[in-house]
This record gives sequence, structure tokens and C-alpha cells, in this order.
Amino acid sequence: MRPYQRRGKCIAINIGVVICLLIWVSICGGTDRWSRQDEKGLWVSPEASFRYGEIHGYLQTPDGGGVGTTSHHRPTFNELDIKYAAMGDVSLTAGLRNHALYGGARVVYLSGSDVLDSPLISRNTTFPAGTLVKGVVHLSWYRFGYQHRFLFSSDRGTALGLHPAVGLAIFDYKYTLNGAGGLFANRNYIKLAPQIGLDWEWRPKGRFSVSGGVWGALPIYDMPLILSAEVVGKFRLWGAEGSRGLVFLGIGYDRVEYHDRQNLPNHIKADIGPEVIVGLEVSF
Repeated sequence: MRPYQRRGKCIAINIGVVICLLIWVSICGGTDRWSRQDEKGLWVSPEASFRYGEIHGYLQTPDGGGVGTTSHHRPTFNELDIKYAAMGDVSLTAGLRNHALYGGARVVYLSGSDVLDSPLISRNTTFPAGTLVKGVVHLSWYRFGYQHRFLFSSDRGTALGLHPAVGLAIFDYKYTLNGAGGLFANRNYIKLAPQIGLDWEWRPKGRFSVSGGVWGALPIYDMPLILSAEVVGKFRLWGAEGSRGLVFLGIGYDRVEYHDRQNLPNHIKADIGPEVIVGLEVSF
């Protein structure tokens, strides 16, 4: 399965689950009483996770948009022997009743080295075939914004949460390529983009629950596309409503792409997934 097919499948799963939950709630409305709930007072929820998955894509990096200053859609991650991405994610959400502010960081640090099978041009530096090159790449992004929480509960103790959000994503890109004989190319930039998202959570009575989300930074004009989707199962270690700790395990997919408007553009593309996700969430 190709990366875009995997990504589309994960997004479709999230959308399908949300639709099924809404249909289920509607059908059960005749037997179960569902009511809108509010978060109680001031609350805080930190979260941390580790993600690991395959990565595919390329790092086309010209010099000032000049023709002939970069190879087309190269170097690829595979050329640099970067086949997997290990990522850390931390976030903090704090709110008053159903209104919340969130902030978070996805830290993506990649490095690898290999011998080039064919000549490579990057940032107007030519790396001949047979050159041992080492690449170091940062594809990190940060997010800040507002989230509104729609919470519903049934008389059987089941809870459903839908959490739409709007905010800002900050893409932090750093690229360095070194080759034998002092060959060197590098490029750094920071780009902003508006972000929208939807988190959902399904909590039957008991310790187990399921949640997921789809987030997208919109590529308006000269802005990056950052798309993230996940589905995780959670197990409550302690506490109940209001104060609790959970561990979670699931799958996710990410896509990062940036294409500027130069004659020969910077074109960064990274498809990451399927990812294994493991983490801890605390609420109080």
C-alpha cells in the first residue's frame, strides 16, 4: 500500500468512526438518554507520546530558485538510508469548562548516510556518484490554538466527546548534507500555516476507551501542508472523571509537504506511516 493510500485510509477510519458513533447515538436515543455535559471548572491535561514508522519522500532544495541548482525530487530519504522516523510528541491542553487552549510540539529528527548511486545536486553543490553522504534533517512542527469541547453522556455511563479546534502550526525545517572532500549543502526556514482539527473520544463504562483525531495545517499561498491522523486505544490506570491517568497504544499517519513559489521551488515532502503510537495522558 502506498503512503497516500495509508494516509487516506487512516483519515477515512476517523471520519467513519465519528459518523458511526453519531448514528449509534441517534439510534440509541430511543432507549438511552443522552445529555450534553460540561467540563467542571478549570482543568489541565498534559500528554506525551512516542511514534515510530516508515518514511518516504524527498528534500528538493535549490539555491535561490535557480535552474540547475538542485536535482528533481532529490535527495530522497531512501538515498540517505533514512527509512524510519522516530518522533516525540508533547502537548498541554488547559480549559475552563468547555473552552480550551492547546499547545504542542512534534519533534522529528532524522539522520542517515549512504553512497550515492548517481550524481546529486543540492543547494547548487554537486555530489558525484560514489560519494558517501550524510544527511541530517529536522521536520518538526509546533501547534497552538483554541479547542471547544462538546461532551455527551448516556444514562448507562457511556461518554462521547467531539473536540473541534482552530489554531496555528509552525513548521521548523533544517537540512544539512555533507559529503567527502568538504562538500556541503544546508537550508533552514520556519513557515506558518492556519490549522484546523477534530479530536473524538468514546468512553464506555469501565477502564477502556477509544479516541482519535484528524489535524491539518492548510497550505494557503506560501505555506506548508501538515496533515496528521491517528486512532488509539486507551486504558485508565487511575482516577475517574476530572482526575485520571491513561496509557494508550494505536496507529497514526503524518504528511509534511512544503512547496514554495520560486522558479525552481523548494519542495519538501515526507509521508510517515503507518506509525506505532504509545503514550501517557494525565488529566486533573
